Amino acid sequence: MKVPQLLIAFAISVGLALVTVLMHYEVLNIAGTMRRRFSLPMRVDLLLLVVAAIIAHVVGICLFALAYAWMNHHPDLGGLAGLFSGSAADFFYFSVTCYTTIGFGEVYATGPMRIVAALEGLNGLVLIAWSASFAYASTSDLWKREQD
Repeated sequence: MKVPQLLIAFAISVGLALVTVLMHYEVLNIAGTMRRRFSLPMRVDLLLLVVAAIIAHVVGICLFALAYAWMNHHPDLGGLAGLFSGSAADFFYFSVTCYTTIGFGEVYATGPMRIVAALEGLNGLVLIAWSASFAYASTSDLWKREQD
C-alpha cells in the first residue's frame, strides 16, 4: 500500500466518523428536545427514541456503503472481494457487518479500504454504545417520572 492511498483512506474514515457522530448527536439532541416538549405516553416516547436512533444508524451505514462503492471504482484505494457481486446490497451488507462489528467474512475489504472498514467498526461501536446509554438514561428518567 502506498502512503497517499493510506492517507486518503484515513481521511475518508475521519470524515465519515465526523459526519456520523455529528448526525447522531443531532438526532439524539432532537429526540431529547422532543421528549421534553411533548408529554407523550412512556411507550410512545421510548419507541420514537429507538426508531430515531435506528434511523441514524442506518443512515450512517449507508454513508459508509457509499464510500465503499466510490472507493471500489478506484482500484488504488482497494476494493471488496469474496462473495461480492458489486451490487448496492453488497456494499450495504458489508457496511452493516463492519458497523456492527459482526464481520462474517464472506465479503471483505482489500488494500487501503481495510482502514475504512476497521475504523467503521470502531465508529459503529461507539455510536451504538451512545444510543444504548441515551436510551437507558431516557428510560430511567421516564420511570422516575412515572413513579412521581
